[in-house]
Amino acid sequence: MQRIVGAAALIFVSLSTGVAYSQTTADSPVPAKPRLYALVAAVGEQITEVYEAQSTGTHLSPFRQSKSQVPNNALNRFVLHSLDVAIENVDPESQRIYLSLSAVPMAGIPVPRQDRHALGIVVAELEKIPERLNWDRVVVATPAYESLARNGMPGKIHGFGMFAQPLCQAGCAKPGVPYPAAIDAEPLDGVAAVTADDTAIRAKTFLAPYSYIEVWVLDPKTLAVLDRQQSLDHQKLAEPVYKAPLTESDLQRYLARRATALIEASISAAVMRSEVSLRRGTVELGPLKEVTPDDAKQ
Repeated sequence: MQRIVGAAALIFVSLSTGVAYSQTTADSPVPAKPRLYALVAAVGEQITEVYEAQSTGTHLSPFRQSKSQVPNNALNRFVLHSLDVAIENVDPESQRIYLSLSAVPMAGIPVPRQDRHALGIVVAELEKIPERLNWDRVVVATPAYESLARNGMPGKIHGFGMFAQPLCQAGCAKPGVPYPAAIDAEPLDGVAAVTADDTAIRAKTFLAPYSYIEVWVLDPKTLAVLDRQQSLDHQKLAEPVYKAPLTESDLQRYLARRATALIEASISAAVMRSEVSLRRGTVELGPLKEVTPDDAKQ
């Protein structure tokens, strides 16, 4: 079954890089051929909402998860855009081809292995494309998985989502202290977060969009993995109602802006650490000159 969308399993989009291609003369140097990258998004169509529930006297995880479907392949399209921006930053004269992987059946696939599963399907589809022999690199984005809880974030989450921490983390209200004095002031020992205007703050509760992404660099001819980079990023946001209440639609737009900016930064960081960002120097050969052993000693 073809899962890479578009005609003949591909969406070919040649980007104009602003490089002028003029006729060369006998005196002008031959321009270097722009590198050609195939960018593949295989992040699926779901985001995850996670929150911590109050629990006592149980060994069950306090974290609850639910999935939301994102329509119109919007996640893959945005990831392709972010990959494109990242590659353009490291190789401005390059040309890029976009490929997108639609929903991949994950039933029965353990979450920690779903990135490899998605990559395997990408490789199987690429094997059918002889044009790949003309490419220089294939860059694939898949969800990454984090099993451990750290930095105030729960474990066993992957991909893109939002973590809501509604439980008071510090400076919690004490019995006998009237509202709102008990909760208005943010505690000095609270969680490091930012407000809507990017002011650093210590918060009792927070919302945290997260972007757990994996970027793979493949050799297009052999489809061997040349490099693999993870970005496990999140941003803790103080409750948006801290300064001024927001309407439901304003809150959704605010969180969407934060989440998309985080995803783009996360992908950019992974690409910058990867093999494709290595600077490739040039060697200029001058006229040949014979060197005798006596000359070498001088």
